[in-house]
Amino acid sequence: MKLIEIKTLSALEDLLGEPLKEDDAKDWSELLQRFPVRFSDHLLKQLKDNPLLAKQFLPSIQEVRKDGGASHCFKGLLGTGIKQLERVYLDRCIIMPQPQCPAYCRFCFRKFYEHSQTGGMSETEMRAAIDYIGRDQRIWEVLVTGGEPVMDKRRLRFLLAGLREIPQVQTIRIACRSIVTAPDLIDDSLIELLTEYQDLENGRSIEVASHCNHAEELSSESVATLVRLRLAGIHVYNQAVLMRGINCDAAILEALFRKLRSHGVECYNLFFAGPVLGLQHIRPTLQEALALKSALRRRLSGRANPHLIVTTRLGKVELGVDGWVVRRETDSSFVWIRTPYRLESYTAIDRNFELPDDAYLDSEGQIVIRYLDGEASEPDSIR
Repeated sequence: MKLIEIKTLSALEDLLGEPLKEDDAKDWSELLQRFPVRFSDHLLKQLKDNPLLAKQFLPSIQEVRKDGGASHCFKGLLGTGIKQLERVYLDRCIIMPQPQCPAYCRFCFRKFYEHSQTGGMSETEMRAAIDYIGRDQRIWEVLVTGGEPVMDKRRLRFLLAGLREIPQVQTIRIACRSIVTAPDLIDDSLIELLTEYQDLENGRSIEVASHCNHAEELSSESVATLVRLRLAGIHVYNQAVLMRGINCDAAILEALFRKLRSHGVECYNLFFAGPVLGLQHIRPTLQEALALKSALRRRLSGRANPHLIVTTRLGKVELGVDGWVVRRETDSSFVWIRTPYRLESYTAIDRNFELPDDAYLDSEGQIVIRYLDGEASEPDSIR
């Protein structure tokens, strides 16, 4: 795998294939300083023939123009005291062993991590994370994410070996966008590593979370990678992000979910694009997203229909199922969402936890939190 990094304005001009406007140079320079721009050689070849894929990875000047959103729109609010170990839920947590990726999705809510973190976790820090999990009998599921965890097999092996020392940890999930961006990372040695720590007979599974937003992302190499994982007995589930101008279209999503299912991949979640700084131009509205989900229900069987998820700072909400919009602010894009969570869900983990200023308890003790909706406009195609 070869990585192509864009660090200068001239390199950015070459990438975009056009000169930058002089008035925009300052903003472009700020973007390169704040957010990494990187591609794998495999992805760069794909981008040239696929404009919808290119939109997900080519930098946009909107990322540094203040059009709403936040750089830390979703981050574990519960303190663990351990670097890159985050927790929101009682029974699970995430470990981010290193912050790098082979390529950077412009919509990612963690795209600031590589510049803001000091580097990957040391063995001492990873052992501290493992010990933290081992001390809490309530944690039975761990997500290893990042960054891209399969870029560093040494750290990944260390974590898998340590987590398998903990009796109550049953499921370990590995987030892997590289199936699309750098499929050569999922080689024989990685598959052997995953199967080594899978023990289905004793209820201890290894799962891979793929991330594909459009059927055209599934190159022949990516499909071959998915098939090899499935044939090795590794369960793969997909999480997609809904974005205007890319996949906010029932026919596009239908094609994606049919293709994934045909290769044995679970269509698990369809995320409403988070309120990331500079992302408002590609975020649909919650109303549009719900209409699209309804269209998918008409088009696809339940086995190919993902959950529509809104990720708030206090956790995930499936609109219309375990949460809903209780009110919309006047002359504002903000709404207030009733979540399925209660204060004791968090104080049970951290007794010092207090609700953030943008949340409150309703009359039934459920947490309601403020959330930035997308900008209203005509949906791409919801039928």
